[in-house]
Amino acid sequence: MSRSSTIKHASLARRILGSVWVKMGVFIVLFLVAITLVLGSTETKVQDRQTEFLADAVRRAAVQSYALEGRFPENIAYLEENYGLIIDHKRFAVYYESMGDNLLPQIRVIAFNN
Repeated sequence: MSRSSTIKHASLARRILGSVWVKMGVFIVLFLVAITLVLGSTETKVQDRQTEFLADAVRRAAVQSYALEGRFPENIAYLEENYGLIIDHKRFAVYYESMGDNLLPQIRVIAFNN
């Protein structure tokens, strides 16, 4: 084999290997971006479910209070003190608007974003 054909083969091998490394790098970057998007979406879904669960817990405690006492409580603190409702106030804001003793209060739960 002549020196020029050896140089051509070495040059061809470097181009192929360089191309493979570039393709692998692009694949890895795209894979990491996809994983990040999937994990972010999952975290949002979990937070949404926690928000729904807390709103349901507040509603159940209010209904339980109505069933036992014959009236809905005026505020959320009453449910926390008397019905064992636990709210992580660092993670969620709970809006509890009493409409009267015999009307189900309006309940909204909003999650704080980190």
